[in-house]
Amino acid sequence: MNYLNMTKGALLAGLTFISTITFAQKKTETDAALALQAYEKASASGNIDESKKQILKAKESIDLAVVNPETEKSPKTLFLKGEIYTYLLLMKALPDAEFTKNIPDDAKDQAINAYKESYDISNKYDSDIQNSINNIKIQLHPIGSAAYEAKKFKEAGAIFGAINDYNSVLNKIDTVYIYYQGLAAESDENWTQAAEYYKKCADMNYKPNEIYRATAMAYIHGGQNEKAVEFLKQAIQKSPKDKYLYFALGTIAMEMKDDQTVLDNLNKAIEIDPKYSDAYFNLGSYFSGKGFDLRQKAGDLPPSAKKESDELLAKSLDFYGLAMGPLEKYIEIVPKDVEVLSSLVKIARALKNTEKEAKYKQMLDAAKQ
Repeated sequence: MNYLNMTKGALLAGLTFISTITFAQKKTETDAALALQAYEKASASGNIDESKKQILKAKESIDLAVVNPETEKSPKTLFLKGEIYTYLLLMKALPDAEFTKNIPDDAKDQAINAYKESYDISNKYDSDIQNSINNIKIQLHPIGSAAYEAKKFKEAGAIFGAINDYNSVLNKIDTVYIYYQGLAAESDENWTQAAEYYKKCADMNYKPNEIYRATAMAYIHGGQNEKAVEFLKQAIQKSPKDKYLYFALGTIAMEMKDDQTVLDNLNKAIEIDPKYSDAYFNLGSYFSGKGFDLRQKAGDLPPSAKKESDELLAKSLDFYGLAMGPLEKYIEIVPKDVEVLSSLVKIARALKNTEKEAKYKQMLDAAKQ
């Protein structure tokens, strides 16, 4: 008996067996890729039934590939899993309970983790993953917007959040979608969550003209007034020359009926930017509104309450006096604002300033033409 020939034969048989196993393991990766291509073709042609069939076939193959030692760390396998599980996620909205029961609840997380691992361990599929993430954003954005328009605010927030979850694969954050999450939470009256999202935007200096106020207002609506004021005060300490912060704190103080804080902060915003029309408008409108309310109360009193009526009217003139200057500054910047011109005419009349009453009446008439 030739022992050497037997050994060679056994070795060849063993190598053939190993090659067969390796081929079989690689085949599942190939099968997944082919099924994915078939899904994309069926989807593009609008064949929903074939799309469902092929994506489940792709899932079956990729699930085998990711547990095989030969392919579990393959960048291609991981990329394919990201693709397949993302498509499954997008198809979860289909009205087909029998089909959707095959889609894992954590399909999004599995897709993102697979993309991340592929992106991190190899450059081979980087451009493919980048293109996929961009396409996902394009697909998810209108879905989130439609959910928001349909007043499905929780669903909309989750979709907008999913976009940034996918962005995280590329180590990116799209601030606008955090802002949209805040809007969705606010519309759902989830004030704590809204404040959290808005604060993230504020920390990234997104939409500073409105985000500080939005954050603080979310705190206030959530019954956290002190947190709102503290948030803005801390922000002012970090950026003492930021007019938007003083504007936001002054505007929040309007909601809280804190006259002194309104004056201090809106005037500070104006000090930083003497052309800050919004600050002039808010300051003037706030105090003119208080004056108007007092005059309304005085008018509602019976004739026997003359003393109380006179006190209310006198106090209203104090407020009108505080309103006149800022509204005049505002109208210098925005000279054709009919609403403000009308207010100036009424305030000047109440203050018995006939010269200014005539001036703003003339401007009002011109603005209406």
